Amino acid sequence: MKFILKSIAILLITFTYCFSQIKPDTANVEYAVVDTSHLHLDIYLPKGVQKPYPTVVWIHGGAWMAGNKSGVGTMYLLNNGYAIVSINYRLSQEAIFPAQIWDCKGAIRWVRANAEKYGFNPDKIGVAGSSAGGHLVALLGASMDVQSLEGEIGGNTEYSSDVQAVADFYGPSNFLTIGSYPSTMDHNAPDSPESKLIGYPILDSIERAKAASPIFYVDGDEPPFLILHGTQDMTVPYHQSVELDSALRLFGQDVTFFPIEGAGHGGGGFNADSTRNTVIGFFNRTLKGTTNVDDIDVRDFSVYPNPASDFININVGVQNLEPLQVIPIYNIFGECVMIQEITLSYETKIKIDLSNLYPGVYFVRFGNETKLFVKE
Repeated sequence: MKFILKSIAILLITFTYCFSQIKPDTANVEYAVVDTSHLHLDIYLPKGVQKPYPTVVWIHGGAWMAGNKSGVGTMYLLNNGYAIVSINYRLSQEAIFPAQIWDCKGAIRWVRANAEKYGFNPDKIGVAGSSAGGHLVALLGASMDVQSLEGEIGGNTEYSSDVQAVADFYGPSNFLTIGSYPSTMDHNAPDSPESKLIGYPILDSIERAKAASPIFYVDGDEPPFLILHGTQDMTVPYHQSVELDSALRLFGQDVTFFPIEGAGHGGGGFNADSTRNTVIGFFNRTLKGTTNVDDIDVRDFSVYPNPASDFININVGVQNLEPLQVIPIYNIFGECVMIQEITLSYETKIKIDLSNLYPGVYFVRFGNETKLFVKE
Protein backbone atom coordinates (compact mmCIF):
# COMPACT_ATOMS: atom_id res chain seq x y z
CA MET A 1 0.00 0.00 0.00
CA LYS A 2 2.92 2.39 0.68
CA PHE A 3 4.15 1.71 -2.86
CA ILE A 4 0.71 2.50 -4.25
CA LEU A 5 0.47 5.79 -2.35
CA LYS A 6 3.98 6.80 -3.43
CA SER A 7 3.16 6.03 -7.07
CA ILE A 8 -0.05 8.04 -6.84
CA ALA A 9 1.82 11.01 -5.37
CA ILE A 10 4.38 10.95 -8.20
CA LEU A 11 1.64 10.80 -10.84
CA LEU A 12 -0.26 13.67 -9.27
CA ILE A 13 2.88 15.82 -9.22
CA THR A 14 3.70 14.92 -12.85
CA PHE A 15 0.18 15.61 -14.11
CA THR A 16 -0.14 19.05 -12.46
CA TYR A 17 3.42 20.43 -12.33
CA CYS A 18 3.03 22.77 -15.28
CA PHE A 19 0.12 24.58 -13.64
CA SER A 20 1.44 24.89 -10.09
CA GLN A 21 2.13 28.63 -10.44
CA ILE A 22 -1.43 29.61 -11.36
CA LYS A 23 -3.31 30.89 -8.33
CA PRO A 24 -7.10 30.76 -7.93
CA ASP A 25 -9.08 33.98 -8.08
CA THR A 26 -10.97 32.79 -5.02
CA ALA A 27 -9.50 30.03 -2.85
CA ASN A 28 -10.87 27.71 -0.18
CA VAL A 29 -14.54 28.50 -0.58
CA GLU A 30 -16.53 26.26 1.74
CA TYR A 31 -19.31 24.59 -0.21
CA ALA A 32 -20.45 22.14 2.47
CA VAL A 33 -19.86 20.89 6.01
CA VAL A 34 -20.47 17.22 6.75
CA ASP A 35 -19.99 16.26 10.39
CA THR A 36 -16.39 17.37 11.00
CA SER A 37 -15.45 17.55 7.30
CA HIS A 38 -15.28 21.02 5.76
CA LEU A 39 -15.43 20.74 1.98
CA HIS A 40 -13.74 23.47 -0.05
CA LEU A 41 -13.29 24.50 -3.66
CA ASP A 42 -11.09 26.91 -5.62
CA ILE A 43 -12.32 29.19 -8.40
CA TYR A 44 -10.31 30.25 -11.47
CA LEU A 45 -11.88 32.83 -13.77
CA PRO A 46 -10.88 33.59 -17.38
CA LYS A 47 -9.69 37.06 -18.31
CA GLY A 48 -11.10 39.23 -21.07
CA VAL A 49 -14.11 37.00 -21.61
CA GLN A 50 -17.72 38.08 -21.44
CA LYS A 51 -19.89 36.56 -18.70
CA PRO A 52 -21.44 34.11 -18.17
CA TYR A 53 -18.52 31.70 -18.44
CA PRO A 54 -18.86 28.10 -19.52
CA THR A 55 -17.53 26.24 -16.50
CA VAL A 56 -15.55 23.04 -16.01
CA VAL A 57 -15.46 21.43 -12.57
CA TRP A 58 -12.20 19.55 -11.97
CA ILE A 59 -12.22 16.47 -9.69
CA HIS A 60 -8.80 15.26 -8.56
CA GLY A 61 -7.46 11.72 -8.52
CA GLY A 62 -5.52 9.83 -5.88
CA ALA A 63 -7.24 6.45 -5.49
CA TRP A 64 -10.03 8.14 -3.48
CA MET A 65 -7.59 8.31 -0.53
CA ALA A 66 -5.09 11.00 -1.54
CA GLY A 67 -4.82 14.18 -3.60
CA ASN A 68 -6.59 17.52 -3.31
CA LYS A 69 -7.99 20.43 -5.28
CA SER A 70 -4.64 22.20 -5.73
CA GLY A 71 -3.66 20.23 -8.82
CA VAL A 72 -5.85 20.95 -11.86
CA GLY A 73 -5.01 18.78 -14.86
CA THR A 74 -6.97 20.87 -17.38
CA MET A 75 -5.83 24.36 -16.37
CA TYR A 76 -5.16 25.13 -20.06
CA LEU A 77 -8.93 25.55 -20.43
CA LEU A 78 -8.63 28.80 -18.47
CA ASN A 79 -6.90 30.49 -21.41
CA ASN A 80 -9.66 29.26 -23.69
CA GLY A 81 -12.45 31.15 -21.95
CA TYR A 82 -13.55 28.63 -19.33
CA ALA A 83 -14.05 29.15 -15.62
CA ILE A 84 -12.58 26.29 -13.61
CA VAL A 85 -13.82 25.11 -10.23
CA SER A 86 -11.60 22.57 -8.49
CA ILE A 87 -13.12 20.71 -5.57
CA ASN A 88 -12.16 18.60 -2.60
CA TYR A 89 -14.32 15.66 -1.57
CA ARG A 90 -14.25 13.26 1.35
CA LEU A 91 -11.57 10.59 0.97
CA SER A 92 -12.24 6.93 1.66
CA GLN A 93 -10.57 7.06 5.08
CA GLU A 94 -13.12 9.73 6.05
CA ALA A 95 -16.24 8.14 4.58
CA ILE A 96 -17.06 5.28 2.25
CA PHE A 97 -19.04 5.43 -0.98
CA PRO A 98 -21.47 7.01 -1.87
CA ALA A 99 -20.09 9.94 0.17
CA GLN A 100 -17.72 10.92 -2.64
CA ILE A 101 -20.37 11.21 -5.35
CA TRP A 102 -22.72 12.97 -2.91
CA ASP A 103 -19.98 15.57 -2.36
CA CYS A 104 -19.41 16.00 -6.11
CA LYS A 105 -23.11 16.46 -6.80
CA GLY A 106 -23.32 18.92 -3.92
CA ALA A 107 -20.48 20.90 -5.53
CA ILE A 108 -22.29 21.02 -8.89
CA ARG A 109 -25.42 22.32 -7.17
CA TRP A 110 -23.27 24.95 -5.39
CA VAL A 111 -21.88 26.14 -8.74
CA ARG A 112 -25.39 26.65 -10.07
CA ALA A 113 -26.59 28.32 -6.88
CA ASN A 114 -23.67 30.79 -7.06
CA ALA A 115 -23.60 31.25 -10.83
CA GLU A 116 -24.66 34.90 -10.80
CA LYS A 117 -22.12 35.84 -8.10
CA TYR A 118 -19.10 34.41 -9.94
CA GLY A 119 -20.25 34.62 -13.56
CA PHE A 120 -20.71 30.89 -14.18
CA ASN A 121 -23.11 29.81 -16.91
CA PRO A 122 -25.48 27.45 -15.05
CA ASP A 123 -26.56 25.84 -18.33
CA LYS A 124 -23.00 25.06 -19.48
CA ILE A 125 -21.26 23.01 -16.80
CA GLY A 126 -18.79 20.30 -17.73
CA VAL A 127 -16.68 18.06 -15.52
CA ALA A 128 -13.20 16.61 -15.90
CA GLY A 129 -11.12 14.39 -13.67
CA SER A 130 -8.28 11.89 -13.68
CA SER A 131 -8.07 8.36 -12.26
CA ALA A 132 -10.34 8.34 -9.17
CA GLY A 133 -11.56 11.73 -10.38
CA GLY A 134 -12.23 10.18 -13.79
CA HIS A 135 -14.38 7.59 -12.05
CA LEU A 136 -16.34 10.31 -10.25
CA VAL A 137 -16.93 12.46 -13.34
CA ALA A 138 -18.07 9.38 -15.28
CA LEU A 139 -20.44 8.60 -12.44
CA LEU A 140 -21.73 12.19 -12.49
CA GLY A 141 -22.53 11.82 -16.18
CA ALA A 142 -24.02 8.34 -15.97
CA SER A 143 -26.12 8.70 -12.82
CA MET A 144 -28.13 11.83 -13.47
CA ASP A 145 -31.54 11.54 -11.76
CA VAL A 146 -30.42 8.54 -9.69
CA GLN A 147 -31.76 9.58 -6.29
CA SER A 148 -29.65 7.17 -4.24
CA LEU A 149 -26.51 8.97 -5.49
CA GLU A 150 -27.88 12.50 -5.22
CA GLY A 151 -27.56 13.17 -1.50
CA GLU A 152 -28.16 16.55 0.13
CA ILE A 153 -24.57 17.64 0.75
CA GLY A 154 -24.33 21.43 0.90
CA GLY A 155 -28.06 21.91 0.43
CA ASN A 156 -29.10 23.88 -2.67
CA THR A 157 -31.38 20.95 -3.49
CA GLU A 158 -33.59 23.20 -5.61
CA TYR A 159 -30.74 23.23 -8.14
CA SER A 160 -29.83 20.40 -10.50
CA SER A 161 -26.60 18.40 -10.27
CA ASP A 162 -26.75 17.49 -13.99
CA VAL A 163 -23.69 18.15 -16.13
CA GLN A 164 -23.53 18.90 -19.85
CA ALA A 165 -20.19 17.26 -20.73
CA VAL A 166 -17.78 14.73 -19.20
CA ALA A 167 -14.02 14.37 -19.80
CA ASP A 168 -12.89 11.15 -18.12
CA PHE A 169 -9.11 10.72 -17.86
CA TYR A 170 -8.35 7.01 -17.25
CA GLY A 171 -10.97 6.42 -14.57
CA PRO A 172 -12.23 3.02 -13.39
CA SER A 173 -15.67 2.18 -14.78
CA ASN A 174 -16.50 -1.38 -13.67
CA PHE A 175 -15.36 -2.61 -10.26
CA LEU A 176 -16.52 -6.16 -11.04
CA THR A 177 -14.08 -6.56 -13.94
CA ILE A 178 -11.18 -4.27 -13.00
CA GLY A 179 -9.37 -7.16 -11.32
CA SER A 180 -9.61 -9.29 -14.48
CA TYR A 181 -6.99 -7.32 -16.42
CA PRO A 182 -3.19 -7.07 -16.07
CA SER A 183 -2.26 -4.52 -13.41
CA THR A 184 0.49 -3.72 -10.94
CA MET A 185 -2.03 -4.04 -8.11
CA ASP A 186 -4.63 -6.57 -7.03
CA HIS A 187 -7.86 -4.59 -7.39
CA ASN A 188 -9.85 -7.39 -5.77
CA ALA A 189 -7.72 -7.42 -2.61
CA PRO A 190 -9.38 -6.35 0.67
CA ASP A 191 -6.98 -3.38 0.91
CA SER A 192 -7.26 -2.25 -2.72
CA PRO A 193 -8.37 1.36 -3.37
CA GLU A 194 -11.68 0.08 -4.74
CA SER A 195 -12.32 -2.13 -1.69
CA LYS A 196 -11.45 0.73 0.64
CA LEU A 197 -13.82 3.01 -1.27
CA ILE A 198 -16.86 0.79 -0.76
CA GLY A 199 -15.75 -0.41 2.68
CA TYR A 200 -15.71 -4.11 1.76
CA PRO A 201 -13.63 -6.44 -0.44
CA ILE A 202 -14.92 -5.99 -3.99
CA LEU A 203 -15.82 -9.62 -4.63
CA ASP A 204 -17.46 -10.02 -1.21
CA SER A 205 -19.87 -7.18 -1.84
CA ILE A 206 -21.05 -7.39 -5.42
CA GLU A 207 -24.02 -5.05 -5.02
CA ARG A 208 -21.88 -2.33 -3.41
CA ALA A 209 -19.29 -2.75 -6.16
CA LYS A 210 -21.98 -2.41 -8.82
CA ALA A 211 -23.43 0.65 -7.08
CA ALA A 212 -20.04 2.39 -7.32
CA SER A 213 -19.45 1.49 -10.99
CA PRO A 214 -20.41 4.08 -13.63
CA ILE A 215 -21.06 1.44 -16.29
CA PHE A 216 -24.08 0.07 -14.43
CA TYR A 217 -25.89 3.41 -14.76
CA VAL A 218 -25.49 3.82 -18.52
CA ASP A 219 -29.01 3.94 -19.93
CA GLY A 220 -28.86 6.16 -23.01
CA ASP A 221 -29.55 9.43 -21.20
CA GLU A 222 -25.95 10.59 -20.73
CA PRO A 223 -24.33 13.90 -21.76
CA PRO A 224 -21.46 13.83 -24.29
CA PHE A 225 -18.40 11.90 -23.05
CA LEU A 226 -14.71 12.22 -23.89
CA ILE A 227 -12.72 9.24 -22.58
CA LEU A 228 -8.90 9.36 -22.53
CA HIS A 229 -6.73 6.40 -21.51
CA GLY A 230 -3.17 5.21 -22.00
CA THR A 231 -2.98 1.84 -23.74
CA GLN A 232 -0.18 0.71 -21.37
CA ASP A 233 -1.87 1.82 -18.13
CA MET A 234 -1.00 -0.78 -15.49
CA THR A 235 -2.74 1.02 -12.61
CA VAL A 236 -6.26 1.44 -13.97
CA PRO A 237 -6.37 -1.08 -16.82
CA TYR A 238 -6.98 0.42 -20.26
CA HIS A 239 -9.95 -1.86 -20.86
CA GLN A 240 -11.92 -0.11 -18.13
CA SER A 241 -12.33 2.71 -20.63
CA VAL A 242 -12.93 0.23 -23.46
CA GLU A 243 -15.91 -1.11 -21.50
CA LEU A 244 -17.35 2.33 -20.77
CA ASP A 245 -16.90 3.52 -24.34
CA SER A 246 -18.51 0.36 -25.70
CA ALA A 247 -21.49 0.62 -23.34
CA LEU A 248 -22.11 4.26 -24.29
CA ARG A 249 -21.83 3.48 -28.01
CA LEU A 250 -24.30 0.63 -27.73
CA PHE A 251 -26.85 3.13 -26.43
CA GLY A 252 -26.05 5.47 -29.33
CA GLN A 253 -24.53 8.10 -27.06
CA ASP A 254 -22.23 10.97 -28.02
CA VAL A 255 -18.87 9.50 -26.96
CA THR A 256 -15.32 10.13 -28.16
CA PHE A 257 -12.71 7.57 -27.16
CA PHE A 258 -9.12 8.88 -27.25
CA PRO A 259 -6.60 6.10 -26.55
CA ILE A 260 -3.03 7.33 -26.09
CA GLU A 261 -0.69 4.74 -27.57
CA GLY A 262 2.04 3.59 -25.19
CA ALA A 263 1.01 5.91 -22.36
CA GLY A 264 0.68 4.68 -18.80
CA HIS A 265 -1.34 6.07 -15.91
CA GLY A 266 -0.97 9.74 -16.77
CA GLY A 267 2.33 11.11 -18.00
CA GLY A 268 3.56 13.08 -20.96
CA GLY A 269 1.07 11.85 -23.53
CA PHE A 270 -1.70 13.59 -21.64
CA ASN A 271 0.13 16.93 -21.87
CA ALA A 272 0.75 16.63 -25.63
CA ASP A 273 -0.74 19.32 -27.86
CA SER A 274 -2.90 16.73 -29.65
CA THR A 275 -4.43 15.64 -26.34
CA ARG A 276 -4.99 19.17 -25.06
CA ASN A 277 -6.50 20.25 -28.37
CA THR A 278 -8.87 17.29 -28.25
CA VAL A 279 -10.01 18.26 -24.74
CA ILE A 280 -10.40 21.92 -25.72
CA GLY A 281 -12.26 20.96 -28.90
CA PHE A 282 -14.58 18.66 -26.95
CA PHE A 283 -15.60 21.37 -24.48
CA ASN A 284 -15.82 23.98 -27.26
CA ARG A 285 -18.31 21.75 -29.05
CA THR A 286 -20.35 20.72 -26.02
CA LEU A 287 -20.29 23.89 -23.89
CA LYS A 288 -19.77 26.64 -26.47
CA GLY A 289 -21.32 25.11 -29.55
CA THR A 290 -18.22 25.86 -31.64
CA THR A 291 -15.59 23.66 -33.24
CA ASN A 292 -12.18 24.64 -34.58
CA VAL A 293 -10.74 22.26 -37.17
CA ASP A 294 -7.36 22.65 -35.47
CA ASP A 295 -8.87 21.09 -32.34
CA ILE A 296 -9.78 17.84 -34.10
CA ASP A 297 -7.27 15.00 -33.92
CA VAL A 298 -7.17 13.34 -37.34
CA ARG A 299 -5.66 10.01 -36.25
CA ASP A 300 -7.73 6.99 -37.24
CA PHE A 301 -9.14 5.36 -34.11
CA SER A 302 -11.72 3.33 -36.02
CA VAL A 303 -10.30 0.08 -34.67
CA TYR A 304 -11.02 1.13 -31.09
CA PRO A 305 -12.23 -0.17 -28.82
CA ASN A 306 -12.82 -3.31 -30.87
CA PRO A 307 -14.66 -4.02 -34.12
CA ALA A 308 -18.24 -5.21 -33.72
CA SER A 309 -18.66 -8.75 -35.01
CA ASP A 310 -20.63 -11.96 -34.63
CA PHE A 311 -17.37 -13.79 -34.04
CA ILE A 312 -14.46 -13.57 -31.60
CA ASN A 313 -11.07 -15.00 -32.52
CA ILE A 314 -8.43 -16.09 -29.98
CA ASN A 315 -4.97 -17.18 -30.98
CA VAL A 316 -4.08 -19.98 -28.55
CA GLY A 317 -0.56 -20.51 -29.83
CA VAL A 318 1.66 -23.29 -28.52
CA GLN A 319 0.56 -24.15 -24.98
CA ASN A 320 0.35 -27.24 -22.81
CA LEU A 321 -3.42 -27.45 -22.84
CA GLU A 322 -5.93 -30.24 -22.54
CA PRO A 323 -7.48 -31.07 -25.94
CA LEU A 324 -11.02 -30.21 -24.78
CA GLN A 325 -11.49 -26.76 -23.26
CA VAL A 326 -14.62 -25.19 -21.77
CA ILE A 327 -14.55 -21.43 -22.34
CA PRO A 328 -17.04 -19.15 -20.53
CA ILE A 329 -18.22 -15.87 -22.08
CA TYR A 330 -19.18 -13.08 -19.65
CA ASN A 331 -21.17 -9.89 -19.98
CA ILE A 332 -20.02 -6.58 -18.47
CA PHE A 333 -21.78 -7.44 -15.24
CA GLY A 334 -19.57 -10.49 -14.72
CA GLU A 335 -22.38 -12.93 -15.50
CA CYS A 336 -21.60 -16.03 -17.54
CA VAL A 337 -23.91 -15.89 -20.56
CA MET A 338 -22.47 -18.63 -22.76
CA ILE A 339 -20.27 -21.73 -22.55
CA GLN A 340 -18.19 -22.74 -25.54
CA GLU A 341 -16.55 -26.15 -25.77
CA ILE A 342 -13.45 -26.09 -27.94
CA THR A 343 -11.25 -28.94 -29.16
CA LEU A 344 -7.68 -27.71 -29.35
CA SER A 345 -4.89 -28.74 -31.65
CA TYR A 346 -1.35 -27.53 -32.24
CA GLU A 347 -1.31 -23.71 -32.71
CA THR A 348 -5.10 -23.50 -32.72
CA LYS A 349 -6.99 -20.32 -33.49
CA ILE A 350 -10.38 -20.38 -31.78
CA LYS A 351 -13.41 -18.84 -33.49
CA ILE A 352 -16.46 -18.42 -31.26
CA ASP A 353 -19.88 -17.77 -32.78
CA LEU A 354 -21.72 -14.97 -30.96
CA SER A 355 -24.75 -14.73 -33.21
CA ASN A 356 -27.13 -15.98 -30.50
CA LEU A 357 -26.09 -13.29 -27.99
CA TYR A 358 -27.96 -10.05 -27.47
CA PRO A 359 -26.16 -6.83 -28.47
CA GLY A 360 -23.78 -5.75 -25.75
CA VAL A 361 -20.25 -5.79 -24.36
CA TYR A 362 -18.77 -9.20 -23.57
CA PHE A 363 -15.44 -10.69 -22.63
CA VAL A 364 -13.72 -14.05 -22.72
CA ARG A 365 -11.14 -15.34 -20.25
CA PHE A 366 -8.78 -17.91 -21.70
CA GLY A 367 -5.69 -18.80 -19.69
CA ASN A 368 -4.03 -15.50 -18.81
CA GLU A 369 -5.77 -13.62 -21.61
CA THR A 370 -8.91 -11.52 -21.29
CA LYS A 371 -10.41 -10.28 -24.57
CA LEU A 372 -13.31 -7.86 -24.89
CA PHE A 373 -15.63 -7.57 -27.85
CA VAL A 374 -18.79 -5.78 -28.89
CA LYS A 375 -21.88 -7.49 -30.30
CA GLU A 376 -24.11 -5.01 -32.11
